[in-house]
This record gives sequence, C-alpha cells and structure tokens, in this order.
Amino acid sequence: MHYMDLFIIMLLMKEPKLDIKNYYKQIKELNVEHYAGEVPYYSTADLRAAEKKYLSEIKRGSSILDLGCGSGRFSIGAAIKGFEVTGVDITPAAIKACKDRAKKKKLDNAHFLVGDMTKLPFKDNSFDYVFCPRFVINAVSTPEMREKSVKEMLRVVKNSNPVLIESFNLLYLGKGPFLFIKNISSYLYRKTKLFLLRDRYKGLLPGDIVYEANKVQGASIGYAHLCTPLEIKRLSPKGTNYKLRSIHEVISDKKDFLKYFRYSIWLEINPDNL
Repeated sequence: MHYMDLFIIMLLMKEPKLDIKNYYKQIKELNVEHYAGEVPYYSTADLRAAEKKYLSEIKRGSSILDLGCGSGRFSIGAAIKGFEVTGVDITPAAIKACKDRAKKKKLDNAHFLVGDMTKLPFKDNSFDYVFCPRFVINAVSTPEMREKSVKEMLRVVKNSNPVLIESFNLLYLGKGPFLFIKNISSYLYRKTKLFLLRDRYKGLLPGDIVYEANKVQGASIGYAHLCTPLEIKRLSPKGTNYKLRSIHEVISDKKDFLKYFRYSIWLEINPDNL
C-alpha cells in the first residue's frame, strides 16, 4: 500500500461512537464563555470584503438569517445596508450587545435572540438568505451536529436561494509548509488514536483545536474544528448543488487554483433539489 493511499484512508476513516452529546455540551459551554469575553471586539468590527460582495448581489430588503451572529458584526452591517436581519447566537452576553448596538443605531430591521443553530426556532422557508459567516460552523463540535446545523439552515431558507457558510481550512498552507504539516500530523495522530482506543478515547476529536483568545485581553480560550475541504463538501446534503469558493474567488469572480489551501473556504449550498 502506498503512503498516499494510507493518507486518504485515514482522512476518510470515520470515528467510532463516543459520548457525542456530552462532548457537544462541553465544547458549547466553553465557547459561550469564550465569546462572551470577546464581545467588546466584535461589537465594533466591520463587514469583511467577501461579505460585502455577497450582500452587493442580494436585493435590498431581503430577509437574512445570521447564524452565530456574535455581537452583531455581520448583522448590524447588513442591517445598515437595508436588509431585514435576524441574528441568532448561543451567547446571551453577545445577544445583549447586539440589541444594545441596534437600539443605539436606531435600527428597527435588526432582531436578535439566543438560540442553538442545531435546532432553530423558525418555520420552514422563513428567510430569503441564510449566512453562517466567519467560521461559526467550526464552533459546532461534532460531525453529526454540523450536519444537523446545515439541515436546519436549508430548512429555514426559501427555495432556490443559497445558504452561505464560511469554514476554516485544515489544509491552509499559511506562509509556508510548517502549519500545514503540523495540522495534518495532529489530525492523523488523533484519527489513529481514536480508532485504536474507540470508546476509551477522551481527547479532542480529529481536527479540533483549543486556542488562546487574541482579540480581547483576558478572554478565555476558544474552541474550533478545522475542516478539510472534503468535510466542507460533505456538509452539503445529497440532492443539493454546491460550490466551494475561496475569498479571492468570491471577491474577484476569478478561479483560484490554490483555494483548497487558503485560510478559509466559503460553501454555497443551493437547496433547489431538496
């Protein structure tokens, strides 16, 4: 067997059954605390270039669901541009900051509530567009819950309109091969250990990282799952059309031959066939 064959098998290998509910709960609580500490930063941050480009292609007045809205960085920015925005986040402190900011800016087209993206409190076909920007999907700690989140997004978006999700990329090359080698080595090590120990495995799942907060001094550590491009593709259920685009492709509409090695990837899912 060639080394590349073994590498592919390890990437595709599914994890044995673990206490997924408890794992998801623990990571969720960790992130609630982490993002509560980063409220001051996200309360002032602006829309990013790719987000501005997407919004420029959408009809003003359209209803948008912003999942993992945090302190309203994307929601407030979209509302200022004239969209009807609903923001959902698991962190109560972040939602309070959103409401305070919307009130201060006198925005009556921005609405916020505490909620879990794996179980949304909305009827089918409630929104014209669903955005899950800036790596929110990476804070959802298990493959099952990530898939469930995407199914919920597709349930609440109106037919024919896309769901737009931005994800971290495990294969990011950075400024050289070191980060790539480090991430892949850690991923394969955890895959092997998880496979061998099975239900006795107690560590982070493959691709998971714990990182120091760097936006607000004193904020607690955060959690993220670094997806491979293959995992990102798998978030699109069977029967849907999808595109994977780098930030460069979104902004320039030009093909990016290195997109699978960029810092992040946008997944566009069209629910036409559901």
